[in-house]
Amino acid sequence: MPQTGPLRRGKLLLVGVLLLFVPVLILVATLAFLLIAEGLVLGELSVVELLELYVIDLLLLTGGAYLLFRLLGYSVDAHLLDAPDGDGERAGDDGPTDEESVETE
Repeated sequence: MPQTGPLRRGKLLLVGVLLLFVPVLILVATLAFLLIAEGLVLGELSVVELLELYVIDLLLLTGGAYLLFRLLGYSVDAHLLDAPDGDGERAGDDGPTDEESVETE
């Protein structure tokens, strides 16, 4: 069943918000770990450096998600091509065509 317009837009909005805020959460977790490990003094970071870290996290997250998406697509396609269909034949194999089934005299 196809999704309705508002539900689909809501899911798209949720994905967009997560795409923006997951790198922020990763950045906060990284900074918290560095503060606990005393490897960072928060006063030493400028706003520009924090923005650079956010952009790097955002690019790594979107790049990794895209690569995982493409890998999943390739593996699903390969799995579906190797799977037998309902007749016991492989889905990637072509069945007999009309030309092959016609007997010649």
